[in-house]
Amino acid sequence: MTRTSPPGGFTLVELLVGIVVASIVGAATLSVTIHQERTAYALDEVMNTRRAVREGADVLRYDLRAIAPALGAIYRASDTFVEFRMTTGFSVLCALDSARTSIVVPARAATGTSLTSWIVSPEPGDTVMLYHAAPDPDSARWDVAVLASTPAAGRTCQVGFDAGGAEVRVPALTARLGAPLPTGVTVGAALRVVRRARYELYRGGDGSWYLGFADCLQTRTVACATLQPVSGPYPPNGVRFRFIDSTATPTSDPRRVARIEVVIRGESIVRRRVSGLPDVFKDSVALIITPRN
Repeated sequence: MTRTSPPGGFTLVELLVGIVVASIVGAATLSVTIHQERTAYALDEVMNTRRAVREGADVLRYDLRAIAPALGAIYRASDTFVEFRMTTGFSVLCALDSARTSIVVPARAATGTSLTSWIVSPEPGDTVMLYHAAPDPDSARWDVAVLASTPAAGRTCQVGFDAGGAEVRVPALTARLGAPLPTGVTVGAALRVVRRARYELYRGGDGSWYLGFADCLQTRTVACATLQPVSGPYPPNGVRFRFIDSTATPTSDPRRVARIEVVIRGESIVRRRVSGLPDVFKDSVALIITPRN
C-alpha cells in the first residue's frame, strides 16, 4: 500500500495565528511611529520658541551695545520700541577736496586687509561722522555731515608705503557731502557711517507678534514705515524695554540712559500632546545692555 504525504501549506489555525501576530506587531509599530512623530513635532515647536527668544536677545544686544545715548544716539523710545543711531560702516578719510565737500575713502577689499567695512552700502541721506582731533583729547569730537551722493568708484588713494618706499595705493570711493567739513577734520581721520533705525514689537499680517526692524533713512518716502521681522513669533507682550539712568531710576530722557533692560518672552502651543511636555511651552530671557557712551 502506497502512503502519501500530507499536502504542503498552512492550516487555517496557523494562518489565523499569523494574522493575529502580524496585527499586534503592526499596531505596536504604528503606535511607536505616531508617538515619535508627535514628540518630534512638539520638540520642534519648543526649539523654535527658544530660538526666537535667543535671536531677539542677540540682535538687540549687538546693535544697542554700541550706541552712545549721551551723544544723542537714542532718538525716541518706549516700552515697545527704540529708535537709535545704528552704525552701518567704518572707514578712513584718505582725501578731501579744497571745498571740503567731497571725501575719498578706500573701497572695500575683496580679500586681505581692508580699511573699509560696510554692513550696508552708504546711500544719500546717511550721516557721516568724522573724528575731529584736538591737542587736548578731552576736546576731540565727532563732526557730522550728511551724504548727498552715493559713493562712486573711479579713484585711488594712498594708504601707506611699501618696503622700498613707494606709495601703496588702493581703489577708492568718492562721495559728496551736503555741507563743508570743519577745518579740524583732516586726511587720516576715522570715519563712521550711521543711520537712524528702529526696533519695535509689532503685529504681522498673520496675526502673530514679531520683533521688527525699520530702516529710517531720511530720504525714504516715509521714514521707519516698513518693519521687517527679525525674530519671533512672540506673545503680545513678548518684548519689553526699560530705560534706566545712572541713579538706577527709569527715565524718559534718551540722553540720560545708562542701561537698557530688555525682557523677551516666547510662547508656543504644543498642538500634539506629549508626555512630559506642557500644553503651552514658555521661555524667556532678561538682559541688561550697557551702552558704551
